[in-house]
Amino acid sequence: MSKPEGEHRLHARLQPAAGDHSEDAYRKRPGEILDRFERGGHVDKVDLLTGRVTPEGHAVPEGKRAQQAELNRAWLKAERERLQAGKGEPLASADEDAIQRFLRTQGRFGSASETDLQAKAAAAQEYAAKLAAEYYQEAGGGRQEAGTATHAPRPTPHAAATRASFLPVSRSDMAARGWEQCDFVLVTGDAYVDHPSFANAVIGRVLEWAGFKVGILSQPDYTNPEAFKALGKPRLAFLVSAGNLDSNLNAYTAHKLPRSDDPYTPGGKPGKRPVRATIVYCNMIRRAFGKTPIIVGGIEASQRRFSHYDYWDDKVRRSVLLDSNADMLVFGMGETQIVELAHRLNRGEPLSQITDVRGTAFVKKDAAFLDSPEYVERFGKPVHTLDHEELLPPIQEAGGGTQEAGATATSVQSRIHNPKSKVAPPDRVQEHQTESPAQVPAYRRNYAVAFKKIFDQQDPVRGRPVVQRTGKLSVIQLPPARLQTEEELDRWYDLPYTRLPHPDYEALGGVPAWLTTQHSIVTHRGCMGSCTFCAIWMHQGRTIQSRSAESIVKEAEAITHMPSFKGYISDVGGPTANMYGNYCSVQQTLGACKDRDCLLPDPCPALRLHLDKQIDVLKRVRAVPGVKKAFIASGIRHDMLIDDKATRGIGDAYIENLAAHHTSGHLKVAPEHLSDDVLTRMRKPGLHKYEEFKRRFVEASKRVGKEQYLVAYFVSSHPGCTMDEQIRLAEYFKKNNWSPEQVQDFIPTPMTPATAMFYSGHDPETGEFVYTPTTMREKRRQRALMQFTRPEFHGRVRKALREAGRKDLIGTHPDALVRPGQEEDWDDDNPARPAGIGSGPATTRKRNNPYRGRKPRGKRR
Repeated sequence: MSKPEGEHRLHARLQPAAGDHSEDAYRKRPGEILDRFERGGHVDKVDLLTGRVTPEGHAVPEGKRAQQAELNRAWLKAERERLQAGKGEPLASADEDAIQRFLRTQGRFGSASETDLQAKAAAAQEYAAKLAAEYYQEAGGGRQEAGTATHAPRPTPHAAATRASFLPVSRSDMAARGWEQCDFVLVTGDAYVDHPSFANAVIGRVLEWAGFKVGILSQPDYTNPEAFKALGKPRLAFLVSAGNLDSNLNAYTAHKLPRSDDPYTPGGKPGKRPVRATIVYCNMIRRAFGKTPIIVGGIEASQRRFSHYDYWDDKVRRSVLLDSNADMLVFGMGETQIVELAHRLNRGEPLSQITDVRGTAFVKKDAAFLDSPEYVERFGKPVHTLDHEELLPPIQEAGGGTQEAGATATSVQSRIHNPKSKVAPPDRVQEHQTESPAQVPAYRRNYAVAFKKIFDQQDPVRGRPVVQRTGKLSVIQLPPARLQTEEELDRWYDLPYTRLPHPDYEALGGVPAWLTTQHSIVTHRGCMGSCTFCAIWMHQGRTIQSRSAESIVKEAEAITHMPSFKGYISDVGGPTANMYGNYCSVQQTLGACKDRDCLLPDPCPALRLHLDKQIDVLKRVRAVPGVKKAFIASGIRHDMLIDDKATRGIGDAYIENLAAHHTSGHLKVAPEHLSDDVLTRMRKPGLHKYEEFKRRFVEASKRVGKEQYLVAYFVSSHPGCTMDEQIRLAEYFKKNNWSPEQVQDFIPTPMTPATAMFYSGHDPETGEFVYTPTTMREKRRQRALMQFTRPEFHGRVRKALREAGRKDLIGTHPDALVRPGQEEDWDDDNPARPAGIGSGPATTRKRNNPYRGRKPRGKRR
């Protein structure tokens, strides 16, 4: 039985027969070559070297694998030689072969039509040659001819980094390069640190590699439009990012208290970036330059591309595209999209007419073009999620009656066409605790439904366009950018970063975030875990994309030349360190599974854990001259290492290698909670797997002659965690004589499944009701129970235990959590003015209120 229209897992011409991945199983148009790039995937290098697949991803019969392996080796060698010829230079696009190959992957396999490729490549070469002629001079001072410029030596961290080593940040920097105008001005909420851990540096260097002039406008005065004119109007577009963190998360704690510092600002001073920086920066640019093109990106824009629950506003906000008035949004990591957009803008295409670049979102009045045969053939049939108006609270009609938003089509259309005739009363989920599904209104349940539809399309292989109506406009998101190959990742990380903060910051005390990442190495992107509270798998995806060992070792060698390097590489890892090199053939051909997790309840049989590859990479990094230790600080997924079947028997060897060479006395792991019910909502493994890993790690540490410990991370007030579950966790800590310091309060950040649970009260995956601590009082109590040994929390713990019917845990006996004493708690539970942890009650004490008890004297003026 065939699937109904719109339910295809792949586009029609790519639909494989069930269980058959041979060449004939793919339906393709006559004369068209099926390439791995078109599916959005890439081929595993191990499969190439063993001859199991061709470079295009086709399966090879067993009898022909030896011959195919030789062909694959020759292909890999040729690819690497071509790559080496064009990477690691400031203007690698001047290498015609390198830019041609890159643009070829962006053709019918990505975003451009085949007829555009030669024109794009020619335009890129012409512009790169022009830029090279401006950039490099003969020894005698004369300009070189276009196309014959030699590249300047790659800046090395051990050399004295001058302003010329960085991208321009001022008019004088532009003048020193002979520039009158930038092609792109990148406005960012972070300080400018030229390091591959900082997004503004990566995007800037990638565009420089592609042959464009890029200026960095870092942390401009967001109250003054004139500050955004510092680098002038760019020739092509402004690029806007809030920075490496969501600006709300950067500014406020889980209890909505202002943070005392900003690690991404010189000297760590807070207040240099606005809250909701993407919106503020874009509107300031509009005030300064009018209708100049604006492209937004970064984690803040990515996670707010659709209607989303905003924890700090305690309401559902519309897409950031609408509030910022930006022309386009790039979501995900962004390198392939921004290069594609840059070349098309350079050719003269208006940004408003570019509607076919994967990994982008934009706003249109009419979305009918997505249903055209051309678009359906290329991207799949669009998915329409619930309108923004269907996610809003009840509305007050002009006659005084109320309706539930989303209850009927009539009420939604009424809101759209006559918005001023009704007022939405405030509805704050943080002001009342939802105890049962009957207390959850329809519009909040709609949020879980809408999120599920959006979430299911966030895969580069099987994802389809998503449309959400907001008023008379449609927010349109195309499928995510295709997966990047090992060679492409190597290219981005091998660009000429100085790995240093801009010299302007030296007098201001440096950039604190750089101090912790300056000697770190990112080995891969993506995470096969499915933690519902994490934004990584929505931003980087579930499919692992790894760098080559050669590129990682090359970066380690560069680190050893940094003046601040003392022999210790702080981290060799990624979102999850031990996922480097992992591979799943299903993800490459059909996309990540919708109906199951890669690791739960146990690692999937289709998953290949290449722990041997990471052991080899770590060994090579340790062998780099000058490296004393290379630590793994980014954390590991412990349940993967104790599954002997999935690890093919080398899990214990990996743990012992970890204990012997890559642990600085403490290793980070994240069991998160004790309760199976809570862990199910988190999509995390049971605590018994943590206990087993702990046993193996302690034994391995003893074998190598070290006394080492695990630093376990736990989360409080996560959806699904009742007070009873939290008390059970506190009892576990008491029994094991733990006093955890690494306690994280759950913060509902946009576009995560846990945030959908927090607001909607329902699991978007199953539709089940989920009890969630939403009030500040409940969140504070759960946090206090996890740290019951701290004296400042004793009063709150006593009150929480008494109200939960667990007075047996108050006393002097061995099982008691706290001794008898006074109960304390905040009477004020207003989320707009929280008291915070340990800072004292928010209510005013009697002796400090001079007006208490006095009669009013009448109206004050």
